[in-house]
Amino acid sequence: MTPAQRTTVSFLDLALIMTGVMALIASVGNRHPAVAEALADSFGTQQQATTRRIDLPLAQLFEPHEARLTPQGTARLAALGQKADLAEIGIKVPVVAAGGASRLDRWELAAARTAAIMRVLSDQGIADNAMLPDLARPGSGSDAPARNVTLTVRMPPALD
Repeated sequence: MTPAQRTTVSFLDLALIMTGVMALIASVGNRHPAVAEALADSFGTQQQATTRRIDLPLAQLFEPHEARLTPQGTARLAALGQKADLAEIGIKVPVVAAGGASRLDRWELAAARTAAIMRVLSDQGIADNAMLPDLARPGSGSDAPARNVTLTVRMPPALD
């Protein structure tokens, strides 16, 4: 077979595959959910993980301008850790400018606060690889969302 003939056969194969895909798409019509469900049944179903977002005010969790947790903050995080022992927890601590005298700059403070949260969760049985710290989005320090620690709790799907 010459190179020109191989190219022609390859092109015809591709055209036939594309025609079959287009026919399959056209035959589905408006039954997309039913087709998707049938395909999921064929390949096994995977349930969606449940995700919950929790915003906790910095002022309630930490002492002013410090990375030390308040007793109330420790209790709230410990309670969350007890409920989410199989969860994956995303931890987003805002990087805000310290309003007063602080021994740490804003990045060090955010990192130390993240470590304090992770320590409490670890003490409650959350695995180290299940905690996902996020310091990538610094806050301006004046907007309200920047004054909250955001915890994203992702529970795995129920096992059958």
